[in-house]
Amino acid sequence: MKKFIFLTLLLVMTNSVFSQRDALYYQYLFNYHILNPAFTGTQEKMVFNFIDRHQWVGLNGAPNTITFGMHTVLKNEKIGLGGYVYADRLGPVTDFGVILTYAYILEFREAKLSLGLQFGFKTSYIDWDKVIMEHMDDKYLIERPLPVTIPDANFGFYYYTETWFAGLSTKHLFERYFAAQDWSNSNFSPLSRNVYLYGGIFLKLKRRLVYKPTILLKYTDNGTWSYDINSSLMINKLLWLGVSYRSNHNSFVFLFDININSKLNLGYSYDTYLGDIKKYNIGTHEIKLGYEIRLENRRPYVPLYF
Repeated sequence: MKKFIFLTLLLVMTNSVFSQRDALYYQYLFNYHILNPAFTGTQEKMVFNFIDRHQWVGLNGAPNTITFGMHTVLKNEKIGLGGYVYADRLGPVTDFGVILTYAYILEFREAKLSLGLQFGFKTSYIDWDKVIMEHMDDKYLIERPLPVTIPDANFGFYYYTETWFAGLSTKHLFERYFAAQDWSNSNFSPLSRNVYLYGGIFLKLKRRLVYKPTILLKYTDNGTWSYDINSSLMINKLLWLGVSYRSNHNSFVFLFDININSKLNLGYSYDTYLGDIKKYNIGTHEIKLGYEIRLENRRPYVPLYF
């Protein structure tokens, strides 16, 4: 059965000329930088994050995504800079990407608005030695389409106060341009444009407890909607505990994020699936390792709950 599912995933990819997907982590709840370029620099410190996500563990050819990123704010506290690199693997297909981020932060009396832009490059690589089909004379095995490196761009808004925040971002702005090109001799197909709308509030329950409910809506250019509903609790400014539901995977997620010391933090999430696929895997594991450097001469503006 595992081999059948792997072949099914592969056939889906070949039918769409290896169509691409947009990996969505769960550790974005503690690092919106990978979701929205406008988050860059809003934490008023230098932040490094490493995330490793293993989806559908136990299933051959299951997705695995690794990302390393950083972002910071400059001395004038209005410009944020950052970027990240990633490798996203599904079966024999691996996407590599490099993204640079710029954000400009506008300050109001009791809030801030950040506008962010990301630009970078992405390439796809296929390990043909791992491709096994029922008919080995398939045209994709014979022709072996060439890898292609293409530019990519994202844009977003982020508005935040001491008690609530909201963001809107859109990814893959060049999708329609590339959709009009002829990619018959390559292993590339246009990335579908994705739009993310999210928000959350901070509720102080007691002196050492902060409750953060959030919601995220995702829209893909093909007309698909999905949502995440999240609920998390911060204890003594050291530990986040949370539970979430993701509609498109029909899964519940349990997660935590802990401050090991003033600079180092560790996050982990586990997805458990409710559909038929739960029979063939042992869930999804995601781990995040973060390192933060407090910048000198920065006045605090909002509690760093996120």
